[in-house]
Amino acid sequence: MDIMENEKNTLFDTFADYFKEVIYGGIDGIVTTFAVVAGGAGAALSNNETTQLSFVVILLFGLANLFADAASMGLGNFLSVRSEKDLYNAARDKENAVLQQEMREKRVTTTVRLMQEKGFTAEDAATLATIYQKNDDYWLDFLMLHDQDMPDPRGENEVYTGLATFLSFMFFGAIPLLPFMLQSSGDHATAFMFSSIGTLAALIVLGLLKWRVIGAKFVASLTEVVLVGGTAAVLAYFVGTFFAI
Repeated sequence: MDIMENEKNTLFDTFADYFKEVIYGGIDGIVTTFAVVAGGAGAALSNNETTQLSFVVILLFGLANLFADAASMGLGNFLSVRSEKDLYNAARDKENAVLQQEMREKRVTTTVRLMQEKGFTAEDAATLATIYQKNDDYWLDFLMLHDQDMPDPRGENEVYTGLATFLSFMFFGAIPLLPFMLQSSGDHATAFMFSSIGTLAALIVLGLLKWRVIGAKFVASLTEVVLVGGTAAVLAYFVGTFFAI
């Protein structure tokens, strides 16, 4: 029982580590793909005589958008994390070089000042600065975060981060397309209705995930995600109506 509970906690912790990517990729996937569906449906439903876009056209644009944007976001996130690491490492090496030179005392003064800004007395700040000098790695961490305003990104895995974004975008982004893939009657109104319902359900799932992972208030988490994603989806539909001929 304990082993199963530990495995469950490990999986949940792993998911929580990439929660930002799941939410980010999921919402963008839903809204971006639904924009294609809603734009096409909005144009078709606004003028049935001359602008009946076929399911094939909507699916082609939707699937092309799904794969292209998912790859773009995944690779973009990968490069973003890697670039952030490179920038951090370069700044950290520069800061470390300063600590090893005659400017070390200036960093002690900086540390004392930062400690006082955090609420420590001058005496306690001086004591802590003296202790920090005994561990350069920890001291560097402190200076990078509080003096350079650069959080340490080295614990992030750019491959997993990019993959989490890609998979989340693909999974949630495919939902608005499913009615057009499964419905063979060619009825745009019916397909679009189910696509809208699926989009709303997907946004609700993301809201529930946010509530479960970060422990925020249930209604606030759900409402925020649904409103943000829903607003973008509604705008996409009305933009599509402008393309009626």
